[in-house]
Amino acid sequence: MHLFIINSGMTLSVLFFYSGFYFRERNNRLHRILNLSGTTACLLAAIYLLLLKYFLGGIENAGIYPAVERWIIDVHRFFAAISLFLMLFMAYSGIKRKKEIHKKIAAIFLPLYTVIYFSGILLFKNTI
Repeated sequence: MHLFIINSGMTLSVLFFYSGFYFRERNNRLHRILNLSGTTACLLAAIYLLLLKYFLGGIENAGIYPAVERWIIDVHRFFAAISLFLMLFMAYSGIKRKKEIHKKIAAIFLPLYTVIYFSGILLFKNTI
């Protein structure tokens, strides 16, 4: 169930981000709402995962196990951390309307986040 909650939050964030990207030229207000919703969904799922890992006995106690070797998980986490900082900087630059840097970060963030999302789906399994 825990992995389902995490994957659902991340899936929602991907859907919000790509919907927001679609509306970037058509409806800027909707673009902002969708992308801030994506950021919120991602942060909630990430906070839930971190709570499980560090405060509720570890992800193994929650029935989440890696399906691959440890170094692959570490690479996933490294790029997920980069993606998190890019997402937060994108939210900041969007709110502050720093359009040029916002567009440049989006060109990096969306593909990276998509890869991280799919790798997270594939790298972990649920045993409960």
